[in-house]
Amino acid sequence: MKSLEPTFLLPDIREADPRAARKRMMMTVAASVVAIGGLSIALVLGTIGYDVRRKNMHEARLKGVLVQTPTVYQVTEGLKEKAPLAQIIESPVELSESLDRWAGSAREEILEKASRYSQLRIFDAGDMMYFIFFDAEHIMRDYVCVSSR
Repeated sequence: MKSLEPTFLLPDIREADPRAARKRMMMTVAASVVAIGGLSIALVLGTIGYDVRRKNMHEARLKGVLVQTPTVYQVTEGLKEKAPLAQIIESPVELSESLDRWAGSAREEILEKASRYSQLRIFDAGDMMYFIFFDAEHIMRDYVCVSSR
């Protein structure tokens, strides 16, 4: 009759050596820590890379629009598919409420630009909010792009 022990295992593994078992366990734990650490680093770097790409994409879109010096109507029509108009700011109270809701860390920059320009429109680009500033002649003069996450 044949032995029921697997023949593919090395002899020291089949034996009940406590030091070998401890060594195997330590190697398994170390390999798990390295694998989990590598996965964590990959996920963090992927998230950072995605956020940088996303921010750059939105910045490039708005820079391209700004160079053309469009009117309020042109901006609203041009962005209505990808970033529909979310709010027209008409008072300091509305500005404050909007900043509390969407501005995040860009609050001071938005306040400073809002004091320079007569009109502010907010557009919702899904994962980003566009604060677009217009002068008294309804021409786009500046913008701030803020993550809505």
